[in-house]
Amino acid sequence: MDRRSEVAWLARRAGWGLAPGELDELSQLDPVALVDRWIDPDAAGIAEPPDPWADITVSFDNPQEVFADGVAAWLRHLVSSPRPLIERMTWIWHDHFAVSARVVNFAGLMFDHLRLLRSHALGNFRDLLREVTTDPAMLVFLNGDTSTGADPNENYAREMMELFSVGVGNFTEDDVRAAAVALTGWQVRRRLGTSRFTPGSHDDSPQTLLGVTGVHDVDSVVDAVTSQPSCAPLVTAKLSAALLGPGVDPALITSLAAEFAAADLELAPLVRGILLAGLDGAGAATVLEPVSWAVNGLKATQAEVPDRGALGLLNAAGQLPMAPPNVGGFPPPPAYLSSSTTAARYTMASVMAATAPADNPARNAAAQGDVAGLADALGRPEGFGETTTAAIESLDAGSGPTAGAARLALALVSPEVVTS
Repeated sequence: MDRRSEVAWLARRAGWGLAPGELDELSQLDPVALVDRWIDPDAAGIAEPPDPWADITVSFDNPQEVFADGVAAWLRHLVSSPRPLIERMTWIWHDHFAVSARVVNFAGLMFDHLRLLRSHALGNFRDLLREVTTDPAMLVFLNGDTSTGADPNENYAREMMELFSVGVGNFTEDDVRAAAVALTGWQVRRRLGTSRFTPGSHDDSPQTLLGVTGVHDVDSVVDAVTSQPSCAPLVTAKLSAALLGPGVDPALITSLAAEFAAADLELAPLVRGILLAGLDGAGAATVLEPVSWAVNGLKATQAEVPDRGALGLLNAAGQLPMAPPNVGGFPPPPAYLSSSTTAARYTMASVMAATAPADNPARNAAAQGDVAGLADALGRPEGFGETTTAAIESLDAGSGPTAGAARLALALVSPEVVTS
């Protein structure tokens, strides 16, 4: 890849695409320097963006409306944030530590859950897992808020090990029971949006978890699971797949995981190593999930982010923020290639093409029939393939204010733009 292609690749995989002019601007940087800038935005002098949900009034009276407003606000934030890697990692953790607003049923808890993920997005994995374990939204989602010493609930203990930390085959049913006992005694104050530990509801008897004795509370549970040899490889494999796509060399994952473990599970060096491996050719093409594809398109076209209408459009495309279908997170990328999800993408593409400003570079290139310029404006400087080029050129875009809308919509759903 040349430098422009490397920057475009980083923007798709480590961020949310490119706004007009950003490809030229960021291509002035060495790609490694760009990775470092995104890894540590504070050191690069990049200001913290406003909280996306600060202006939303949270209420128990209209949870569906607040949820819809929250999704739209998050999309606008992803389009505009100057810290794309932080936002990308927040999304990856949203998939890893899957919590659904439909189960939590209070948007305030959901917003705070996402704020927690963002604050630890590139921090320490042990700290992140510790905070998630007592997060009110997670406690409600996996019934931790009703787990007592007299009646331990095993839901979170099981998912914590199976999905979040050590993986299938690396724990036993006895380990699940031990962790469940040690995690008892946490309650949620929904209206306050807080969790609290109640000693009277906790069983403090020492447990043996994953071979570690004396485990009796949240901290000792988290220490036990994160010290397992399988923890670093599981997290490394998850992040590598999310950032590099399928086909990552197992030897690379093993090497990165060893460095991750040696660095006390610090995430920033791990993510940096994954992205540098990607620049060296690791990984493979992958389907952009609907949310990532939509934000890439909104950013490039400068189209209006549909307010509450975003809820229905993304739901039809198969991926609704804050509503993963189950504790395993969202489906893998190939699941979004069905006829129904493809039709939903085209509907969204048509909306983007229709609401893009008249002076938007992608819209102008489409109106002028400049296929190479259109590809570049959509973050594909290497251009479209012959089939896509011929399909775009075959459309009669007409002239006037709406000229090129059909070409732009078709480009947005082309294989080159839907895949990364």
